Amino acid sequence: MKLKELELLHSLMSVGSVSDAARTMRMSQPNASKMLKKMENNFGFQLFERINSRLHPTEEARLLFDPIERALLSLRQFHSMTEEVRNMRRGTLIIGGLPLLSRTWLPDIVGTYMSGRPGVSVTFHTRSSKKLIEWVGERQIDIALGMLSMEDPMVERSALIKMEFLAAIPTGHSLVDKEVVEAIDLDGQEFISLSFLDHTRDDIDRSLRQAGAVPVERAGCSLPSVALRLVEKGIGIALVDHISACHHQPKNVVFKRFTPTIRKNVWLLRPRMRPRSRLADEFVELLYERVEEDQLSVPPDSLFVRRVM
Repeated sequence: MKLKELELLHSLMSVGSVSDAARTMRMSQPNASKMLKKMENNFGFQLFERINSRLHPTEEARLLFDPIERALLSLRQFHSMTEEVRNMRRGTLIIGGLPLLSRTWLPDIVGTYMSGRPGVSVTFHTRSSKKLIEWVGERQIDIALGMLSMEDPMVERSALIKMEFLAAIPTGHSLVDKEVVEAIDLDGQEFISLSFLDHTRDDIDRSLRQAGAVPVERAGCSLPSVALRLVEKGIGIALVDHISACHHQPKNVVFKRFTPTIRKNVWLLRPRMRPRSRLADEFVELLYERVEEDQLSVPPDSLFVRRVM
């Protein structure tokens, strides 16, 4: 497949419209339709079904999505490298971050890094920790920040940030006057849990089980920001990391320390079998400096001040 065919297929899967995909790629709709038909003929199976004027990938096409995304990432990295050689630029850095750090903190550091290095091009990806580890292991990314502690022989990791989980409580709840919320305090309380896909949930469930606490689960959320929004609406109590709490700081939510203390590392991930670059080393050094400067591993005292609308 040609690069343009890969890009069209990826765009069609993302937007579900030939006209929108063609507009994104700056090509005519007839040419895009012709290219799609050619790909389906070459593959020997249908890639999309039209339902309510939208294109929906077939099951066969869904199986191709991840390989296409990886192939595009590799090809774009290759084209970027050849462009640097041709234009005599100083280098490219590919960075990945999990969503909770990609909202403001990590982009601010990337901006600081780039402002002093006009010859450096940076590609920034926000993905789940599992996907980041996969890409680092495949040497698709120079540096990534992820949460999973799974071992991968192709990934070098070091602890960067230690996150503490806090109890987020609706204002007016009976527990807001406690200095520290204990696991047993959540027994019988309406509770907003993390998704089963979040490995932190295992630590939370273990703490509650060992304390003999059985909360009433009202909702499950894959994003801390969503859980905090539900707490703000008075749906229940949630346990969230202090970094998400700092970034969102919702009204009508009180944060309390939780015991037994639950902490999780954010890991700095780098390819193990890839030669080190000075550009990557300088960015890593800046990361550690900012973590220390911002005291990112310590929940600030301001978090524990009540915010009432």
